[in-house]
Amino acid sequence: MKKKKVFRIQTLSVYISTTLVLLLLGIMGILFIGAQSISRNVRENIQVSVVFSSTLEEADILNIKKSIDADKRILKSKYISKEQALAEETAALGANPMELLGYNPYEASIELTMKPEFSNSTELEKLKQKLVATKGIKEIIYQKDLVDTINSNIQRAGIMLLALFAMLTLISWSLIGNLVRLAIYSKRFLLHTMKLVGASWGFISRPFIIKNMWIGFVSGILANLLLATALYFVQQHEPSIIAMLPMEGLIMVAGGITLFGMTICMLCAFLSVQRFLRMRKNDLYFI
Repeated sequence: MKKKKVFRIQTLSVYISTTLVLLLLGIMGILFIGAQSISRNVRENIQVSVVFSSTLEEADILNIKKSIDADKRILKSKYISKEQALAEETAALGANPMELLGYNPYEASIELTMKPEFSNSTELEKLKQKLVATKGIKEIIYQKDLVDTINSNIQRAGIMLLALFAMLTLISWSLIGNLVRLAIYSKRFLLHTMKLVGASWGFISRPFIIKNMWIGFVSGILANLLLATALYFVQQHEPSIIAMLPMEGLIMVAGGITLFGMTICMLCAFLSVQRFLRMRKNDLYFI
């Protein structure tokens, strides 16, 4: 009776410990997809201004806009007429420049938003070289130094997060592996006895593998429930944070930690059983 109680406590501790490890891994996964989402939003806010000559008619500008929109690097574009530019600057300055100068000093332009994967100096320079050759385009304006700084910081942060995620994955693998090995350790003499009576190694391993697969699956589900609860409370207080997390990314994290838990528990169970089966009886007393 006492042995059964000890075994149940041991099994419960494996469930709890595996759940907590997977929970930590899930939090890291959410942080990673959150960082990617922020990176995408920052890159999408990089603007390129295409300024047109005052001699160009609006119909011609709109035709050029159609041509620009067809470029695979462009996410979206916005046409700003001379009158609209004057109105925006008047609102920003609190005074009408036209009243001071006697004419509208602004030119019609198109504000371009690049796709995130093309928001770098190399692609922006290629786009600039293509557009300056178009008749009627006066200049192309974008902040090269800002673009370089943003991309450099995003790349550095991405490498750090990826390294941290890889390290945490290895630590999780080690912790869960040790928990599974300790759970099977108490059964090492039973494994040896089954081997002596002629049971095949596959027959002996199968129950342990299936049991630990379920431990990984249940622990993954529990970790996902804890993550969902935490995200719900964050949603209540800071909905803008949750808005940055894509649903497909959250689904991938949920599926990933469940699959990771099942895989690692099954593999560690298989390796542990194989290890004990290879050992001689006398050696089982000294491990």
